[in-house]
Amino acid sequence: MNNILKISYRNLKRNYRRTLLTASLITIGVIFVLIYTAMSGSFKSYTVGQITDSLMGHIQIHKKGYVASVDNLPLDKNRYYVASAQDFVT
Repeated sequence: MNNILKISYRNLKRNYRRTLLTASLITIGVIFVLIYTAMSGSFKSYTVGQITDSLMGHIQIHKKGYVASVDNLPLDKNRYYVASAQDFVT
């Protein structure tokens, strides 16, 4: 095992440009994947928020468990939750 590490280290040192190029391309690829993941997640949240906020009025009645689901929450969290119609009827 020690021999393999010595040989691999020697090869990395010998082919310095190739090693540097490979490491930098892997790093750039990982950065692009992270940026894409973050942007697609924020785009999904933005789209759900836009649809939820623009197509509904001031009162929202949801099925039980909707508020507990984090993925389905709109971006505007300043809304009131009504458990039943009797809560807002006077």
